[in-house]
Amino acid sequence: MVGPAPQVTIIVPVYNVADYLPETLASIAAQTVFAQCRVILVDDGSTDGSDLLAKQFAAEHTNVTAIQQENSGPGAARNRALDTADTPYVSFVDSDDILPPRAIEVMLTAIVKHKASIAIGDMDTFPKPTAFLWKKPFGKGDRLLETVVDAPELIFDAGPCHKLYDLAQLREHGLRFREGVHFEDAFLAIPMLLKAERIALVDEVVYQYRKRDAASSIMDNLFVRTQNFWDHLELCETLADLRPELDVFRREVLERFLVRSYQGFAMRAHAVFEEADLWKIFEKCTKIYHDVDPSFIARWTLDTRHRVAYLAFKSYDFELFARPWERLPGVVACGGELHLDYPVTPALLPLTRVTAVGARLEQVRLSASGDAVKLSGHMVVNGLPMRSPIRTPMGLRVRGSGLTVPVTLERRADLKAGDDNREWSGFSAEIPAAKLRNGQHSLRLVFMTETGQASRQCLISAAYLRDAAAKLAGDTWILPTFTARENAELLVQRQAGAAGRRKWQKMMIRKDLRHAASRRPFWKHRLLRLVTAPLMARRDIWLIGERKDTAQDNSSHLFRHLRTVERRRNVYYLLTKDSPDRQRLRGLGNVVTYDSFRHKFLMLHATKLINSYDIDAYMLPTRWERSPFLKHLNWRIGSSRVFLQHGVTEKDVSAGLHRGRGAFDLFVASSHREAEYISKDLDYGDMVKTTGMPRFDALTPDRGRRRILFMPTWRTYLVTPSYNSAARPRVAFQGSAYQVFLSELFGSERLRQALREHGYVLEFLPHYEMRSLLTDVVPADDCFAMADQTSRTVQDALRQCDLFITDYSSTAFDVAYVGTPLIYAQFDAEEFFTIGGYRKGYFEAREDGFGPVCETAEETVEAIVRYLENGCVREDEYTRRVADFFAVQDRNNCQRVATAIAALPGPQR
Repeated sequence: MVGPAPQVTIIVPVYNVADYLPETLASIAAQTVFAQCRVILVDDGSTDGSDLLAKQFAAEHTNVTAIQQENSGPGAARNRALDTADTPYVSFVDSDDILPPRAIEVMLTAIVKHKASIAIGDMDTFPKPTAFLWKKPFGKGDRLLETVVDAPELIFDAGPCHKLYDLAQLREHGLRFREGVHFEDAFLAIPMLLKAERIALVDEVVYQYRKRDAASSIMDNLFVRTQNFWDHLELCETLADLRPELDVFRREVLERFLVRSYQGFAMRAHAVFEEADLWKIFEKCTKIYHDVDPSFIARWTLDTRHRVAYLAFKSYDFELFARPWERLPGVVACGGELHLDYPVTPALLPLTRVTAVGARLEQVRLSASGDAVKLSGHMVVNGLPMRSPIRTPMGLRVRGSGLTVPVTLERRADLKAGDDNREWSGFSAEIPAAKLRNGQHSLRLVFMTETGQASRQCLISAAYLRDAAAKLAGDTWILPTFTARENAELLVQRQAGAAGRRKWQKMMIRKDLRHAASRRPFWKHRLLRLVTAPLMARRDIWLIGERKDTAQDNSSHLFRHLRTVERRRNVYYLLTKDSPDRQRLRGLGNVVTYDSFRHKFLMLHATKLINSYDIDAYMLPTRWERSPFLKHLNWRIGSSRVFLQHGVTEKDVSAGLHRGRGAFDLFVASSHREAEYISKDLDYGDMVKTTGMPRFDALTPDRGRRRILFMPTWRTYLVTPSYNSAARPRVAFQGSAYQVFLSELFGSERLRQALREHGYVLEFLPHYEMRSLLTDVVPADDCFAMADQTSRTVQDALRQCDLFITDYSSTAFDVAYVGTPLIYAQFDAEEFFTIGGYRKGYFEAREDGFGPVCETAEETVEAIVRYLENGCVREDEYTRRVADFFAVQDRNNCQRVATAIAALPGPQR
């Protein structure tokens, strides 16, 4: 029986957790043995009122003490409480987490019953669960462990929470929290685990850990804070010094932690630190891991890329640690396995074995001559940096045709944007159609090394599926397809002329019928398309759209041209039933209600899908899931995809629009520089056409209304985008650079006076994705106004302004096109191009732009005043830049775009 005297001290460090602390304290007060507990709350210099909450809780409970100290970190706060604890046992609770009612009771019962050094209970995370490696011993009932060796996975639980410690043993071993560092709790928790003689395992959840969405917890952004690299290295050095005190079994458990816990830091260090700091880390790690067996390291690291740093430590090769891309030229094959091409002794060989190779095909195109099929994609060889072409010869093997063709490595700007080590991970190969045999052929990427060959199956990607319509190369029909495991394959049939076409069509009909008979996804749609195909065979159906509820951009302008000038019958525009923009298309006909049966039917027979935005996101019916659609229906329809853009491409958008991701058949551009970038960096080649944007045809200036239009672009990190409801803002809007700039701009008295003096109104038109956050930004003053997009299109707002202000929005090109002066207010450039994920492209506003660049609200106001004083006239230098940039400045963009679309494959595709 547990006695009535205080048995447990619960220590809670408190720092700026006013939103969570009441719930934490309530859970402590609800403990079934609360009367046997002493609670010490240590406020670490909170500034949000958390200290007052702690004092109030202490005032309500005689067994609670509230202490205040200057901000010194959680380690110092816990140590201060630990020094005053006077009960047999001690437990730790973070001030934003929750204890279940019986948490302390069950751990106290277990530690007393077994006379254990520690009692450890299970822990859950909320709002989402986490599969921690250390949880493996749980789920098997309560039990007693003689040492941590009986459940070695517990070593990866480096926190002190969900545990109850024998206070006398903590003091006997001299264990305290390390102060002034992150991971301060591991300096106590791990040594105690290693030294404990009896561990009581309680198979019950005793702790609920809150995982916050915002990056405000210490463990968030683990590899972003450079100090974390040093703090964790200090932890590893401290733990490594314990090895002489441990028996061989506990030492093995400790070395699991030393290897596994630092692998992420070791792998990333070269991207974070300069040479001098890298040398310090290298020397320290070389000592820590000197006696650790390479096979052991291979076992406790995740994969090859995490092992390269340890290979450097064991080989004492600083260059491999600091610049692995210079020391690893390729791979070698041995017994079907791949190893990094690096000279090693047999003992180090496990550290060079490549754990995974991924090869995904993205494009299947006919060659320029039409007698071969060109396949391209990208690969990942785990652990092998690809900042330059690897030296290993490679081929693409077509199983079933006895054919292996050479592979050419290609630079991929889109993959480099995410990781410099993937810059040269693209590949392509041409397969002569004449050498293909009839049948189904799998595709394998082959590494042809001096020591042998190794091959890996090529897999499909979304771009591959978008590109998967049947191809006719000479007399050979080729259909890109796949197996249930997403292995890429080619279905080949060779037979010339009309007989070959009829045979191919029969094969496709049999595939449709088998698909329907097995009730696979979209089987009804396949069947409906099959039955109605004879009625629609000769109709060249163009399906056009923007966002589901808008008709204001390039798509709507092109649609109007096609219906009124070219009078095309089989052109349709998708729009939701309740869209306010339906009025703008009145009288044109062929406006199809989004999600209607007609919408779905036309999708089954469309030869062209045309959009200014994401085709899959905005043109697929709501219940047509993207992945099943691409796998089971898209290839059968074979629509050409046309991207009209919704603004001039001037940033590095390769990560989202590269040909290996978007797979458009026609990409519209407005300038030769833009077209060159899209052709080369986005890999569209001659699929990009410099036609000009359709909406430019309607951009006739209508100035003189004394309006200034302020139209900044959106920030992906401040909102949940309309096309991805699962995404969450990464930065709070309140206090962000964006919010602060708006506040300063609209709050400027100098701006207000200048607007009144010259009789102008500054109109704010927020981005579509930002509207919900900006409803109360504009002051209640007749000098300012919020634009109403339901009564006026964006294009009209651009045409009618006398001065335009933006940040990084491509609408600057629209305004420049019509001759209106503009100002770039780039107040958060560093944040925009780092957190926002954007990368600068070929266009630099200061050197190539069409107006002055401002970095603060004050500079922006001064620029506005200067333009007001000169009558809003654009300077000659900016007029010259405009003329140099645009390929054409006429009113024939719609016509050129229509001609380019008409040249794409039609009904006979």
